[in-house]
Amino acid sequence: MAVMSRHACTDPKHHVHDSAGFVAAVEVACQQRGLRLTPIRARVLGLIADGGKPLKAYDLLDQMREGEGAGAVAPPTVYRALDFLLANGFIHKLESVNAFVACHHPSTAQHSVPFLICDRCHSAVELEDEKVVAALDERARALGFVPQAQTLEVHGLCARCNG
Repeated sequence: MAVMSRHACTDPKHHVHDSAGFVAAVEVACQQRGLRLTPIRARVLGLIADGGKPLKAYDLLDQMREGEGAGAVAPPTVYRALDFLLANGFIHKLESVNAFVACHHPSTAQHSVPFLICDRCHSAVELEDEKVVAALDERARALGFVPQAQTLEVHGLCARCNG
């Protein structure tokens, strides 16, 4: 049995040091997988990485329209970019707040992870806990249920807001 290197994932920007570096890492992942990171997709990804908190699609749309050389950007353009980024595991959608965050592991395929969402500052922490995901999957299967996706979002107050 292989032992995975583990580290605490307690910072919403963990592995997302800067948007340009994050977009570059996703570009490499796209090349390795035979995908195309178009300029629009890269721009949406960069805005999400810069966000520091979950961003809603219409916030992204507004930022796209205000950006350098923006021009007319229609909602379907942003939604198509989000669909691509989600489908390929580069971002996560937080269903309970209908917003998007960068995935801390852009080189991995789409995966389920639990999130801690602060109801005061709106930060979202992607937990790296495979045991939680595996336990939910195992329990569902024991009941004869075949899981196809998991969304686990815990709302409360982060350490900064609770302190």
